[in-house]
Amino acid sequence: MSKTLDITAFNAIAESEQGFDMNMKATDGTETGVIFTIIGRYSDSVQRWSKKVFAEYQQEINLAKRKGKEPPEKTIDELREQNVEGAIVRVIGWKNVKQEFSKELLKQVLVNNPHWVDAIIEESDNAANFTKAL
Repeated sequence: MSKTLDITAFNAIAESEQGFDMNMKATDGTETGVIFTIIGRYSDSVQRWSKKVFAEYQQEINLAKRKGKEPPEKTIDELREQNVEGAIVRVIGWKNVKQEFSKELLKQVLVNNPHWVDAIIEESDNAANFTKAL
C-alpha cells in the first residue's frame, strides 16, 4: 500500500514567515557573533515590498511613455539603496547587539556593511532555511 500525503501541509509562505537566525560575517569571512533574524522571500512583507517596487517601476515607465520619452535608468546609488531596502524588509530582529533593534539603525549598519546586504538577500531567497516544522 502506498503512503499518501496531505498536499495542503506544504506552505512555503508560512515557512517564510518563520525567523531564521543568521550569524553575520566580517569582511574576512569570520563570524561576528551578531545574529540577524531574517524572513524568507515568500513572506507577506517581502512580497508586499517587491510588489511596491515593481509598481513604482511600472509607474515610471508609463509616465515616460505618456511624455514620449524613455524611462530614466536607475543610478548605481539608487540600485544600492533599493538593495538595502530589500535587505531591511527581510530582517525582523537581532541578537547579541547592545542597541535595541530598529530599522533605522539597521539601515545605517547595512549601508556601512554592503556585504551583509548581499548575504541577507541570498539567505532569505534560500527556502531551505525556513523549512523548520510548523
